[in-house]
Amino acid sequence: MDGNLTALDNLPKADTSAVGLSNIVNWVLTAAGLIAVGVIIYGAIKFLAAQGQPDKIKQAKQIVAYALVGLVIVALAFAIVNFIFNLAGDAATTGGAE
Repeated sequence: MDGNLTALDNLPKADTSAVGLSNIVNWVLTAAGLIAVGVIIYGAIKFLAAQGQPDKIKQAKQIVAYALVGLVIVALAFAIVNFIFNLAGDAATTGGAE
């Protein structure tokens, strides 16, 4: 039995620090995206409940506009982070030199 454990210990171990960090960042950005969608829905409900009052309509439109800007920022951050992690992964597999 000990011989099998020794053989398994000699196998190369994957670098999980970058994978774990990537998962955490993706989780946080996904949560931020869901929050932004929730705020858009909240703004839409406020718009429907404004009942034609110009000040409430303006406030609801601002909420939706800001949430859309936030959603775009989250999407760009998601793309940039994944691009950087892909570059880092490619550099790690090629030894850092082309």
